[in-house]
Amino acid sequence: MTKDIKKIFKAYDPVKYSSGITVAKLIAVTLHRMNEEKVKTTFENVVVSVHRLFPEKFSLLNFPDIPDTMRIDNTLRLDAKKHGQFLKGNRVKGYLLTGLGKQAAEATIEQLESGRQTPGKKTIGKSRKQETRLIMAVLESVAFEKFSTKQYSEINKFDVCDVLHGTLESNLDELRTRNLSTLKGSAELLNKITEYQKPSALALEFLKYLENNWEELMK
Repeated sequence: MTKDIKKIFKAYDPVKYSSGITVAKLIAVTLHRMNEEKVKTTFENVVVSVHRLFPEKFSLLNFPDIPDTMRIDNTLRLDAKKHGQFLKGNRVKGYLLTGLGKQAAEATIEQLESGRQTPGKKTIGKSRKQETRLIMAVLESVAFEKFSTKQYSEINKFDVCDVLHGTLESNLDELRTRNLSTLKGSAELLNKITEYQKPSALALEFLKYLENNWEELMK
């Protein structure tokens, strides 16, 4: 009998993972929790589970109740597998935590359940949670890392699509007019709040760079 994932897993407090914990570690936590509950780690089950546990990170941009399947797939393949070496497997065979992945998962679960927060972090008002989640995801992206270290020529089409919650197959006009505009709007809103001015200003500078160099980046 297939277990009801939605009944097994409850969402973690987004304040505890919205910044300071990488998406690769959140994937590791998800696989670890699935193993504990004896839920098969198929791609479909991972999508539902990670969205259930960490909806603030793995929801569609404008539809928070729906998992962002493409983003989850990118996180599995790139952040957690290729870069983090936290897991093995693929969409066809399913996924298996490596020893490193298990260590990362256990340490992250301890952090999530201990109630500790990043020093200086304040509770985010409900009306600003989504904006903060979106901007923190921008600042944690590969594209922003290259931008912040002035590796402009290294920013490629995939990096841009990923930070805009899309893929190489996405409609580029839609990514630019809807997703990029949404992120810029979130950054501008946060920039009006003193405690978020620095990160939002960094994100806004980066997003304007993408907008101004769109044609070149999309080649």
